[in-house]
Amino acid sequence: MAETVLTAGQRWRGVAAATGCISIVGMMTGLTWPLLSLRLDAQGVDSRLIGFNAAAQALAIIVIAPLAPRLVGRLGVIRTLAACIVAAIASLLLLPLIPNVYAWFPIRFLLGAAVSTIFIVGETWIVQVSPREMRGRIVGIFGFVWAGCFAAGPSIIRVTGVGGWAPFLVGAAIVLAAALPLPFAQGGTPTIGSAGQLRIGKLFRAAPATLLAVFMLAVLDSVNDSFLPLYGIRNGLDQATAVTSLTVLLAGLTLVQLPVGWLSDRMDRRRLLIAVVVAIVGLELLLPLAIRSSWTFWPLVAALGAAVGSLWAVSLILVGERFHGADVAAANTARGVLYGVGSFCGPSLAGWALQLWDPHGMPAVIVIIGVLFLPVAILAERAPRGAPA
Repeated sequence: MAETVLTAGQRWRGVAAATGCISIVGMMTGLTWPLLSLRLDAQGVDSRLIGFNAAAQALAIIVIAPLAPRLVGRLGVIRTLAACIVAAIASLLLLPLIPNVYAWFPIRFLLGAAVSTIFIVGETWIVQVSPREMRGRIVGIFGFVWAGCFAAGPSIIRVTGVGGWAPFLVGAAIVLAAALPLPFAQGGTPTIGSAGQLRIGKLFRAAPATLLAVFMLAVLDSVNDSFLPLYGIRNGLDQATAVTSLTVLLAGLTLVQLPVGWLSDRMDRRRLLIAVVVAIVGLELLLPLAIRSSWTFWPLVAALGAAVGSLWAVSLILVGERFHGADVAAANTARGVLYGVGSFCGPSLAGWALQLWDPHGMPAVIVIIGVLFLPVAILAERAPRGAPA
């Protein structure tokens, strides 16, 4: 399928509309991940079940990712995003209506399916319409806006608390606002083709490090969003301070987007990917020591957020570099599946690790994933330029 031919004005309107929609949904996501874990913890649910409950939301990503391009082909980009917004609002209202951990499994699955479709469609939209020579900076701007909104999510808990209907009503109102930018697209939507253009094996041969970086990113996102506040509480922080740690991490993630987008347009992106993963492993190793003092803990958490944000940006930019045309949709579908697998494994492993090694099992999981990923990234870097990476 040929790439959609859009005017410069249509491209910029499309990027703006997609960025606005995804970023507003990101604010709701930043609110709900820690909210639901803290709510279950307050109910006395053990950490393993909290992890499995979060994994149910991630499982939806695995299921929905291969179906998202087909859904877009049937409904179109705008209608698909609108339908997912309605489904997300319904899910958020059902959670406080049925405050039972086991009932939350299917509800969180529906929420995960809606949100993951929004992200897959939106990211494909942005990468596909961005000019190649400016892709790093555009992804950096998108990442900055999205991460800023995501970072604001946990801070809402300081106002609403974790009990009652208030945080869920606020979350539903935020998602409703995500529909507002869509009418401004004005023909700036691409034709997103079927993900069946490339087999998964061929995708991995073309860019193994690029795709597996998404798995690591998903582990980091899901573990930090669900367990970083709990990790803080287990290490003696009060609830408000523990939630603030996630906000600080997300602030670091936000502020790095523009610099890393600029940097990725000026250096080898595969080497940048390796440097980012090394930084993440090192920071996670230092986390148990740093949390003993606020002088070391807050700067380290901010730096960790910057490293995670860099991993997201570089992995997405590499998709645009390694794939073209309809293959972008196929690669983003693979990204969606891998992100779902990582998001499913991350909370489950972290919950189990916390039971085995309380309170430091959480960073240990991330260190192990990073150490396993590094050889793949290094081998890809040694491949000749132009060869699969």
